[in-house]
Amino acid sequence: MSTLRTNLLKPAAAVLLSTGLIATGVTGCTGEPAPQTVTVPGSPATPSASSEPELALRAELDRYAAETGVDFSVALYEYDSNSAWSYHPDGRYLEASLVKVPILLTLLRQATEAERELTPEEEQLAELMICQSDNGATDELYALIGGAEELQRTYGLLGVTDTEAGDVWGANETNAEDQLRIATAVARGVDWIRDGLQDYAARLLENVVPEQAWGISAGILNPLAEVGLKNGWLQDDFLAWNVGSLGFVVGAGAEYSVVVLTAGTESLDEGIAVLEGAAAIVNHWELGQ
Repeated sequence: MSTLRTNLLKPAAAVLLSTGLIATGVTGCTGEPAPQTVTVPGSPATPSASSEPELALRAELDRYAAETGVDFSVALYEYDSNSAWSYHPDGRYLEASLVKVPILLTLLRQATEAERELTPEEEQLAELMICQSDNGATDELYALIGGAEELQRTYGLLGVTDTEAGDVWGANETNAEDQLRIATAVARGVDWIRDGLQDYAARLLENVVPEQAWGISAGILNPLAEVGLKNGWLQDDFLAWNVGSLGFVVGAGAEYSVVVLTAGTESLDEGIAVLEGAAAIVNHWELGQ
């Protein structure tokens, strides 16, 4: 696998955001997709997040979970120590618009395999999909990359084992560890996406529109910390909200990927608030704020 570059993230670049509407969630979801099995080679770089957080941090998350009464999971991978941990690892959540990140990675994998640059159309669709979470652009791009079969191949390369791609993107379930592998792939790179395209993916996550810059960025006070993120939000069959955020934090003496997933809130605002409370606990711990 590729190693962590000295300058992990390139300075933020201007992103094409001139067309499309900001979406409020995945539409047209009709249920869980049928499982698919795809065998692919690859050795994921992110270690399994099977360990638990340190006692003091776990106690703080336990207190917060009791206070909110909301189901949430957290996963974190510290690059320097090569250690990963998770809180409530068995939690299952709708992937929602978080799936747009592995869809992007699939596009970049295909361009790398074909030894080509992205077309202007692909760039516009990718930028709308990630920076504005535009669902129409995602529909087009998902069809363009080959849909569930190609996305599942990317999951296999990432070491994602508990998330199955479906014909309806985002309607499937996932967990925090799988999403941690996806976030880390964007931040640190993988050997099946060339560096230039890898840098492009990181810049997109660093340039989400301000209205969607909530999530794992919560509680970061140090201006030297750079954050890249993507959020997802979707109601389940009982109209309860699943709200998730994945991404990476680099600088201010810490480099890590982090994921927070929540389920069961009555409103999107409540889901965001619970998610950001958990993210702030982790960020304060990591950054020593």
